[in-house]
Amino acid sequence: MSYNSNSMTPRPAALRPMLLTTTLAALALPAVLPPCLAAQHDTLRLTLSDVLARVRAENPVARAGAANVRAASARAADLARYPNPAIDIERTTFSEADNVALLQPIRWPWESSALRDLGRAEVAVAEAEAKRDVRAVALDAAQRFADGLRDARAVALAIEAESLGQRGMQRALAARQLGQAGDLTVLQGQVTFDAARRARVSAEAERDASAAALGAVLALAPGTVIVFAGELGSIAPLAVLDSALALTAADAEAALLAGEADRAAQAARLARARRWPEIALGPSASLEGKAVIGLSLGLGLPLWNRQGAAIRAGAAEREAALARLDARRRERHAAVVEATGTLARTGRELDALRTGELARAAQAESLAAHALQQGGPYLAAWLGARQAYLDARRAELDLEWQAARARLVLRHLDGTLLPEESR
Repeated sequence: MSYNSNSMTPRPAALRPMLLTTTLAALALPAVLPPCLAAQHDTLRLTLSDVLARVRAENPVARAGAANVRAASARAADLARYPNPAIDIERTTFSEADNVALLQPIRWPWESSALRDLGRAEVAVAEAEAKRDVRAVALDAAQRFADGLRDARAVALAIEAESLGQRGMQRALAARQLGQAGDLTVLQGQVTFDAARRARVSAEAERDASAAALGAVLALAPGTVIVFAGELGSIAPLAVLDSALALTAADAEAALLAGEADRAAQAARLARARRWPEIALGPSASLEGKAVIGLSLGLGLPLWNRQGAAIRAGAAEREAALARLDARRRERHAAVVEATGTLARTGRELDALRTGELARAAQAESLAAHALQQGGPYLAAWLGARQAYLDARRAELDLEWQAARARLVLRHLDGTLLPEESR
């Protein structure tokens, strides 16, 4: 292995932030777009808005929900239709028909109203279920996108750490040749470089796994290369944080349970309406001798089935749905409290990290890099300072990721995560 001694010259401190930003920008694309994959498969650059738009337009769950709503609407229209008439034939012998009647069942007004309301409730349940399912997929996809952003940045940090580890090993080898360091210093540099290389391989594997998981949620073609675009700190911003605590109507799961309670109530109402006698009315004709046209009346008596079981079932189903609705509201409140608590905590930790540990670690690394110009004895100090700086940046990345996921959960509970619902 050969090394270039020119790379041993440290950069001026004033240029380091600008050059570091440029380096990360240059490394970000390889970190999310392996060259071997880019040559074989399609590349898809996605932002969070792109991900959510694809969920609504192309995800199979969204298509299934829309189809279920159409089916419920068709069944509701069928419930509102009048039943078909029946032909009643009276015979005294097998060869002759004495009387023929066309009987049309007549619904009581309250039965017709109950059927219409039951159909409306069925449509409302289908719509709420479709909305609940697509929102759940949207949250899953958004969280996987946030994971991908974090993993892509982690790869960039790992590549930078590997480059610095290689630089440290070069310095150790050069210092040993000059008699300024011994074998222990060289081994320390080699161990640091090996650990950084292993961490980079692990980070790339996690990034690829995040991309594959997001591709599965979005139903992308196998092998599609995903480029994650955006910043963790700016995705899913919240206008007013405390307002999420007061929102209840926007919860799709609660709307679904309320719809199920209403459907059960309408089913019980329909059962009570059917406790009345069934009436059928229509013209009739007597075919015995001279034809006589008359009017026939049919009456169905609910003697054996008084709809008691159906009424009790509807009441029990309504009670169960209301109990689940109460549990859901408690669950949602706990989720909102947890997410807002995470946001507040990560905000405090990020402020403390950026003004304290991260700022001091950056300053210590800069001083150690300047001291390293004097020779090998300062290599261990530089390696330690550099590791502390990278650890602080990884901690910053993890906190940004936690805050991003908390914001996504709040936007999901708020009902404004999907673009169409935020208007």
